[in-house]
Amino acid sequence: MNKFYQFTILLFLLSQSSLIARPLPVENFKYKKEISISQKNSENKIIKVLLDEEFYKHSFYGDLRLTKNGEIVPYKIRNAEEISKYTEKLKPELLFTKKDELEIYVLELPKLPEGMSYSKLTVSSAYDYETSITLKLGDNPDKFSETKNVFLYKYGTQSSGEIDLGNTKFRYVRLEVETGSNLKFPSVTRTKENKNLYFERTHQVTSPTLEESSVLFSFPNENQSSFQTLKLSFEEKNWERYITVRGKVNKKEWDTVFQGTINHTEKDGLFTEIPMSSTLSSEFTVQIEDGENETLHLKDVVTIQPLEEILFFADNLSNDTNYTLYYGNPYQWAANFDPYTYPSEDDLREITPTYAKLEKEVENPNFGYNLIYPPISGYITTALFYLGIFTLLFFIFSILKSKRLVVKETV
Repeated sequence: MNKFYQFTILLFLLSQSSLIARPLPVENFKYKKEISISQKNSENKIIKVLLDEEFYKHSFYGDLRLTKNGEIVPYKIRNAEEISKYTEKLKPELLFTKKDELEIYVLELPKLPEGMSYSKLTVSSAYDYETSITLKLGDNPDKFSETKNVFLYKYGTQSSGEIDLGNTKFRYVRLEVETGSNLKFPSVTRTKENKNLYFERTHQVTSPTLEESSVLFSFPNENQSSFQTLKLSFEEKNWERYITVRGKVNKKEWDTVFQGTINHTEKDGLFTEIPMSSTLSSEFTVQIEDGENETLHLKDVVTIQPLEEILFFADNLSNDTNYTLYYGNPYQWAANFDPYTYPSEDDLREITPTYAKLEKEVENPNFGYNLIYPPISGYITTALFYLGIFTLLFFIFSILKSKRLVVKETV
């Protein structure tokens, strides 16, 4: 009976081992960076921090954690952009108008320069009104691709006054309005588009290793420059090849981060961009299968890392408030925060974020894996699982053996 109770307790422990959940200890992370906030003496605000190259070298992306005086802080991560404030107003051309059961207006917007889009259409009227508008956008008056409904009004000096075009590149606008609105369209605003931020590095192309039907280029990447995109430029303008890109993981094992057929023509430009399946920051190779074709001549190799930023709420900042970024744990599960705990797009429209910066990377002096967190927790769980299996087999064998003895005695 005592053995039965012991076996029951063991099974209970095995079933409960996966249910243990505790706040994440900072000791689980090998690296950390302090966050420097210039304006600390203030109340609620949104902080924006740009992630740097040091972070990408040692982070496994999902292991990023942010703390405030040791407590975990929810955050949002997104691609960093260079915010453009350049705008200009132009007058649209009224191509057609009709006033019957509905008032219909068709506008042609001026041509767009490269890197710009339309953001707002100004609306005015000599009379007070309120109306629902069906707005259609398209590349030509024969076909409109986007449709949305808008409500506008004018009550004396109060007026909605503008229609949000959503940064469109469509040049033709059709508006269907309730009769009696008598609308005018004095201007349309076009803005310069935001640019994604990234850092890139050029790698020296050395003589390749010639194989039976392929060539292999090796790049030591001494600076451990992180990248998610690889750009290749060849002397040949038109080609199609099967390309494999591999990178070293943990400075030991090779991992394939891209494998597939690439087709390039002269109209595609000088470079061919190859997306990586994961971020690399170590030695990598590029293998090009020529088959029976002539060997391609590789000229330039450039690695690109898109920059990202994290945003979070900072409440009641003071000189004693310390924010720290922790990372460097390949076994850490990805963060999963309640979306209401970090800044939303509506919050960012209402509150201008305060910029902060990451200090120099340092190794966490308290680093050491915890027993209840990966990878050690995985080893313990596996050991307990097999111990439970062996214990179960032992009890089954003992029962079968005792039954044989009983049968022999009765015979």
